[in-house]
Amino acid sequence: MQVRLQGNEQGGVLMSTIVATFLVGMVLTGYMSLVGSSHRDAVRSETWNSAMAVAESGLEEALVHLQRNFPTNLLSQGWALDGTNVVRKRKIGESYYKVTVSANPVPIVVSSGYAPWRGDDHYISRSVQISTTLTGIVSKAFATKLDIKLNGNNVNSDSFDSSNPLYSDPNGKYDPAKSLDNGDISTNLGTTWAFDAGNANIKGRVSTGPDGGVDLGPNAVVGSATWHLDGNTGAEPGYVSDDAHVVMPSVEMPNLGGAFYPGGAIINGTNYNHVMVNGKYVVGRLSGSMLISGDVELIVTERLNITASDVVRILPGGSLKMYVAAPRASFNGQALANDSGRAEDFIYYGLPSNEVLTLSGGANFYGTVYAPDTDLHFTGGGSIFGAVVGRSADLSGNFTFHFDEALKNNKNLQRIIILGWEEV
Repeated sequence: MQVRLQGNEQGGVLMSTIVATFLVGMVLTGYMSLVGSSHRDAVRSETWNSAMAVAESGLEEALVHLQRNFPTNLLSQGWALDGTNVVRKRKIGESYYKVTVSANPVPIVVSSGYAPWRGDDHYISRSVQISTTLTGIVSKAFATKLDIKLNGNNVNSDSFDSSNPLYSDPNGKYDPAKSLDNGDISTNLGTTWAFDAGNANIKGRVSTGPDGGVDLGPNAVVGSATWHLDGNTGAEPGYVSDDAHVVMPSVEMPNLGGAFYPGGAIINGTNYNHVMVNGKYVVGRLSGSMLISGDVELIVTERLNITASDVVRILPGGSLKMYVAAPRASFNGQALANDSGRAEDFIYYGLPSNEVLTLSGGANFYGTVYAPDTDLHFTGGGSIFGAVVGRSADLSGNFTFHFDEALKNNKNLQRIIILGWEEV
């Protein structure tokens, strides 16, 4: 049987179909709009995060640049002057960053990262600002990250100031009559066996990391000059603490661009295997005698072995910055003839790959050892005029440390430290 709809009924069905189709279309349109909006939000969020990562890349480049070139060589490696600031712009794929460093005594770094969104001419940007400070990385006669063992028969420590004639001789050298009692020794380690002082005589303070222990021998003396002068033994109240937190950033390999291999020569009857005059030099395996004239940077990549029969002479007005990447290094203190007698004119920088340094000999050693990732073994005794920083330290022999307090402000022993970070 066939059922026929009347005209008004047919119109009702048609209208219902149109309304249903319209509603379905509205729902589908809303759903597609929701999906599109969600996708746009996801892409925008991803781009937003990407812009921050790009900005952080700019910060990283700026900080490396500051560590290597502040304050005298900021206009290098592609950095340009913009008013009183230096700037660097660099692309990373389709993104880029622009980073600005204020050329102030205390630099402020602002890095803006730009990530593409909705086409090449649309970018999302985010900016980060960090404040910094310049801090000395040498602040004590002897400092380590890990344990210190002063096993020598007669280890002594005090200080002087080569930049102040009140606390040094007329040539800036140590004068026992003008010595100071800031020969501090510390370790950042916080264990019961962090510091074995043996029977050392320390005119200064001893400190460890939190809850660290200090083992004093029966004849050890730690304290002020007055405490020593009065014939006391043990530690003066307040001169041993567990609050050490010495900043010891790792040494970075300097740029090897433009470095020379040093040649030898016979000068004034002495056969020097390596003669270096003003500039940068690189050697794989270093041994034998050296003559230094002018300001010299020397990178040793594979092996360092300076014996007592060698001569390392730094002429007056000269300086040697020795960067050692060799896994094991040996340096006899008797070889060093630092004619100025100033610790700032010879600096041994131990890179992270420099695992061990053995310093031996019984002569006067005018220099600074900064090797925060290197285990130090000192044997045979001697007097060290300067400062020492290492990963750990083990001493055997009669050593005397005379900390040159002028090193605290030496430009070659300062690093940029981040104080604060904020998005701007």
